This record gives sequence, C-alpha cells and structure tokens, in this order.
Amino acid sequence: MNVLITNIGRRAYFVNYFLDLKKKFKKLNIHLADNNLILASMQSKKIYKHSIPKISEGENKYITKILGIVKQNKIKLIVPVTNFDLNILSKSKEKLKRLNCRALVSNNQLIKNLIDKKKCHDLCIQKKILTPKIYFNLKDLRKSKKNIFVKKKRFGNSSQGFKIIRKIDNKTLKDKIFIVQNYIKGREIHLDILNDFDGNYVASCAKEKLSMRFGETESARTFFNNKINILAKEISKKFRHIGNLDCDAIIDKKNNVYFIDFNPRFGGGYPFTHLAGLNFVEAIINLMKNKKNLKINKIPKKILAAKGISVEKLN
Repeated sequence: MNVLITNIGRRAYFVNYFLDLKKKFKKLNIHLADNNLILASMQSKKIYKHSIPKISEGENKYITKILGIVKQNKIKLIVPVTNFDLNILSKSKEKLKRLNCRALVSNNQLIKNLIDKKKCHDLCIQKKILTPKIYFNLKDLRKSKKNIFVKKKRFGNSSQGFKIIRKIDNKTLKDKIFIVQNYIKGREIHLDILNDFDGNYVASCAKEKLSMRFGETESARTFFNNKINILAKEISKKFRHIGNLDCDAIIDKKNNVYFIDFNPRFGGGYPFTHLAGLNFVEAIINLMKNKKNLKINKIPKKILAAKGISVEKLN
C-alpha cells in the first residue's frame, strides 16, 4: 500500500510512526510531499519524496500536482497533517476516489466549520457542545459578567495571535481577522478522537497539558476520566469526522469541560497518544485493509512508567 503524507513540515516523528509499521506491513510504502525537500523529515532513505506547490500559488495548481503524484505512484491513502490543504483535499475526494485513492479528511462543510473559529463556535452551540462565548459587539460585552477575555486569530492555528486581554474596544470586536471570547481558567487538556472512514467512533485518548511550545504540546500527562470518554464519544457521533480529531479543551473549577479548538487532522498532541500505546496510525492502515472490530490496547501503566510517561486518573 502506498501512503502519501502532505505538508509534513518538521514533523519527522510522524514519518517515523509510519516507517515503524513497515515491520508489520511489508508492502507499505511512505511518500512525503512538501514544497521544501530539504526538511529534516524528508531525509530518510526509506521514503519517497515529492515537491508540491504552496496552496497560496493556487488551488488548481496544487491539486493537479497531487493528483499527478497519486496517479503516477498508485497512492491509496493521503494523510494531511496541517490545516493548509484540508479544504482542497475534502473538495477533491471524488476525484481521488476515481483514482482508487482515499483522503483521510472529513466532508468539506465540517472542515470549513472547524477551521473557522467563529463557525466552530456556532456549530458547538448547535450541537450542544460547551464552548466559551464569542463577542461581536460592545452591547453583548457590557452584559457579560466576565472581565478577562481571549483574543486570537479566527483562522489561526498553533496559537497564532493568542492574547489574554482585559480591555476591549469596538475596533477589536469588528476586526474580522480576530475573535474575542471568554477566558476560561482551569486545566488545559487535549483529546485525540479517532473515527473510521464512515465517521464511526474507534478510540480516544485524553491528556492534561503540562507545557506548550510554538502552539504544540511539549509535555503532557495521559489520564483516564469517564466523563471525558463519554464526551469524546458524543463529539464523534455529533461531528462524524473522518480520521483523527485534535481537540483542545479546559476543565474549570466546577468540572465543566469547555471545548476551545477542533483540528480535523493529526495535531501536535498526537505523539502522547501514540507513546501511550494508542497507535491510531496502525488503526488507519487496518481500516484501509477493511479490518473490522479494531482493538487499540493501552500499554500497561508499569511499562509506561518505565518509559517516563505518566498515566493518571484525573477527577
């Protein structure tokens, strides 16, 4: 099976997860595509690398190149790892299907809703998923009892433009590049929720964030919590996303869980899921092989402790 990972960037660890599977799946071939071929993630001799244009150079130019790579190399699966090409790949699923290739992306409407933080807020309200309120005018803001807020980019990722603020003027609220929402104080958590190609729940993993760097989780503690597990399954059912859903949330002092971001792809918190023994990458390859009743077993706590990975029950 030939797999293409697009816009891999500096995530060499993600390439290694696929390369590890070659021990089990002998016919698995890994192809990487990026506009920069001298990246560290591109230097393995066990991969095939392809140069692709940036999305900013035009969607038609980009997808034409991708389709060419798929056709020439008989690619069966495309796995995107950034937000850059989610929209165009989701719009091109039928073209890829005609080439006998699947893209690990959700439907286009869900993609648009989740990468736009304003639309994501509205979707959460519609689906009855707890999320911080967003403000669009001073009238609503004056009615609020909150005095601390968060300002961040509407279409940003990796915490772009994130800032905690106390004073808000009308100009800030009308800036279409940013959104302003309530600041929620509490423990930051991260969830990975894996669905199959039909949008059905497969598995999930929750972690408490301990430190961040450049918008990605640097250290975390895996934990088990029945309430979080139930929420993960509810979100899976409500969104019916395809593949992994990278979720950021905050648990406040009253134990309310506020969801603040959803990325419909593998994100920066996935390594902790993988290290804890929940191998979503292998699960996806098995799903491609039409294997049913997947079992994703957690590594026993004693082994995790030996690896320096903490697993706890978080109340």
